[in-house]
Amino acid sequence: MGFFSRAKSVGGTIFNFRVDKWMGLQQLKSSSKDMIKMGQAIFTPEQADYEETFEEALRRLNLTEEQLQERRKEFMRLFIVYILLAIAIFSYSIYIAFAFKNIMGFIMGFGVTVFALVNAFRYHFWLYQIKHRKLGCTIREWFLDQN
Repeated sequence: MGFFSRAKSVGGTIFNFRVDKWMGLQQLKSSSKDMIKMGQAIFTPEQADYEETFEEALRRLNLTEEQLQERRKEFMRLFIVYILLAIAIFSYSIYIAFAFKNIMGFIMGFGVTVFALVNAFRYHFWLYQIKHRKLGCTIREWFLDQN
């Protein structure tokens, strides 16, 4: 056994340059599969275990009509707060972008604006369901019913 063959065998165990080992292809494959599973879990809507009417839900949750009206007022206040917050943050983001030429600040502000708008939508959607006394409304129903 010559010097080069011994050096190759010793160096091969210390420095494994096989492409699949060196780049971690197995880890990349498993990470991409995990990301696909997470994406499917995020974008697949949950299905209800059982269906119930609005009145059945009120009885199950022990809510009175007065409590329901309080929740409606609370959701309306939160909806307005989140809309105003989204307007303020977006306005500030535009100010940051133009006054300081900071595009990253604008992008971060835009992200927070989207978060506020998502919460505003959530509370308005709940208001819609309370108003129509119907559970399981679709976004399409909500959107088409808006005047």
